[in-house]
Amino acid sequence: MTQSIIAFDIGSKTIGLAYSSGVIASSLDTIRFEEYNFDQGLKQLEPYLKKYNPSIIIVGYPKNMNNTIGERAEMVDYVIEMFLDMYKSFNKDQIIKVDERRTTKIAKNILIQANLTREKQKKYKDSLAAQLILELYLESRKL
Repeated sequence: MTQSIIAFDIGSKTIGLAYSSGVIASSLDTIRFEEYNFDQGLKQLEPYLKKYNPSIIIVGYPKNMNNTIGERAEMVDYVIEMFLDMYKSFNKDQIIKVDERRTTKIAKNILIQANLTREKQKKYKDSLAAQLILELYLESRKL
């Protein structure tokens, strides 16, 4: 049985999106919004949530390199609470936080090696980071 999973890479101005049916992760899109206007960003998730009807939502969790929780992780926790408040059909048990340390840097390096222009790198960086986060989750289930 396939399982619909969506991943979010949450930033201050973007939410990178990726999708998996439980086997292979694919980048979807990047939602852009005014800096720290998470309400605006979260509202743009609705068509993706309707189309993919995820049973699990993976969220990149940006711990500090020393494994502590910093401002960015607190921001992600805040956005998760906003999401649950906005989309009542989801509950906190459906949201899984995955350590996302270095995924954005890895995504940037992949896009640089692909010889993409800076404009295209900027366009795809966040959705590729979400895909990498989702791949980390899928790999962890195999262990």
